[in-house]
Amino acid sequence: MSEQDKKKSNKLRKIGHILKWIGLTLLAVLIILALIFQAPWKVITLLLIILAACTVLPKPARKWFWLSAAAIVIALIIWVFLPEDSEGWRPFTFDEELATLEAKYAIPDSENAAKIYNELLEDCDPNTMHPDFLEPNLDNLTLREPWSSQDYPELAQWLEDHQDTIAKLLEASKVEKCAFPITHDILSMSDAVYYLPKIRQWAFLLVRAGNNDMADGRIEEGLKKYLCVKKIGGHMQQQSSMVEILVGMAVEDLADARFKAFIVTADAAEEHLSIIEKAVMDIKHDWNYDFLRILECEKLTFKNFLGMFYVVNSEGKIKVNPGIAKKAIMTRLPEDMKNEITRKYWQRKLIKASTIWAWFYMPSSPQKAGEIIDAKYEKYYAMTEPDFDWQREPPELPELISLLTQWNFTRIGFDFNYFTEFTIAMVEGIYYRFHDLYLRNITEQRGNQLVIALRRYKNKTGQWPQKLDDVKALTPAEIHVDPINGGSFVYKLTEENFTLYSKGKNNIDEGGKRDPESGADDWLIWPRKARKTKNGKADTAQSNTKKDVVK
Repeated sequence: MSEQDKKKSNKLRKIGHILKWIGLTLLAVLIILALIFQAPWKVITLLLIILAACTVLPKPARKWFWLSAAAIVIALIIWVFLPEDSEGWRPFTFDEELATLEAKYAIPDSENAAKIYNELLEDCDPNTMHPDFLEPNLDNLTLREPWSSQDYPELAQWLEDHQDTIAKLLEASKVEKCAFPITHDILSMSDAVYYLPKIRQWAFLLVRAGNNDMADGRIEEGLKKYLCVKKIGGHMQQQSSMVEILVGMAVEDLADARFKAFIVTADAAEEHLSIIEKAVMDIKHDWNYDFLRILECEKLTFKNFLGMFYVVNSEGKIKVNPGIAKKAIMTRLPEDMKNEITRKYWQRKLIKASTIWAWFYMPSSPQKAGEIIDAKYEKYYAMTEPDFDWQREPPELPELISLLTQWNFTRIGFDFNYFTEFTIAMVEGIYYRFHDLYLRNITEQRGNQLVIALRRYKNKTGQWPQKLDDVKALTPAEIHVDPINGGSFVYKLTEENFTLYSKGKNNIDEGGKRDPESGADDWLIWPRKARKTKNGKADTAQSNTKKDVVK
């Protein structure tokens, strides 16, 4: 070998050594980072094996190690492009837990209003459930105030065309209990999202029909429809998911608004007050029971979401394979969406390749994943306890963003434990907000009872009381306690009748005003809040509703 060849060989050897040490250094850094940021243990193990192969393994054996590693990589690449064999496999679901929940909250069909609602859902055409011929301001007006058939004959005829639906809804309102299928996975959640807008449309239909009855002098018929809206709201609040309960609260608010307008402005008689009072008191609130049910169902939904990364066959064999699971789920998708996904060849292959990532990242079995989720949810069960501190500020930012803001990277993790905790923690602030809305719903209920008592006082004396204490003898003591702050409601006489409101969470009297910018958080019970119409003018139901309209 010439001197020049020797120099060239030595130079290449030095470069090789440098590259080797650079590679080992990078590998060591990766291992350290994996330990700091809590990478999945399988990833850490793989990195340690590679480090050992580069340092501890005898040189003659290293060649066979890397050839074996290359063969595995090639085999995985070939596997990704092989046709998918999904026959007999389905996404894993926590069926035993679902069965337990279904048994816990089961209602016989004969006692379940959902049976009637489902019949309506099958026949419901969403395109006919709203009077599109009304311009926006009239649309809003006929929802918020009594309106006569003489003034709006086309709308009255539209209501006539929906009498069968109204009759069915009135029938459902006579049933005390209601249970739709429990929301337990992404697909059942989509079912709930499908039917909830129709529930809202039915509530609008009933309110509009009740307003027409009131203006045309059919007081009892109008009240029946308002009571039906109230019952629908109560039925939705018996469901398993937060979104269903929130829709129920919104529907109930529609009825409460009409009750208060009728009681205050229409000289409601005792027989009417007793009917409304019973409907208001029939809806029970039990935070411990309601929130516990939500947590149980949300936890199961999260478990079944992660169950999509596993598949199971008829023999009970389980393996990690999100590709097959996602393919099975596609069978529930609309045909056009299914065809769109099927046409994307590379997308399907990437989904299949994600099985390799899932094997490293996910726990070895869905049961182990479920145990981790159970442990992470434990702290939220404390929110059902009566001594839980709701006054402290909930986390406004997801934990990861907060950590990045504080440059506290060492607390960030990339393993399944951290992913689970981070994902669940993202909804913690929503739980606080939901609790606020839950208390506001109870506040509205007590406000309705107070308004009924105020009307009874006026019916008896001919004038509104000077202060709330004047009606204490007519009401249970607890309805004078504001659930939002534990204090008292504010009652003031006005030129037309009165103002009644909650002082909000801060328990400061801010004149019934609510303004997030200034921090004012009073909650107005009466009069109803003004709304801006299309032309920008304020629309106040109290000032526009005449007493003789409903006499």
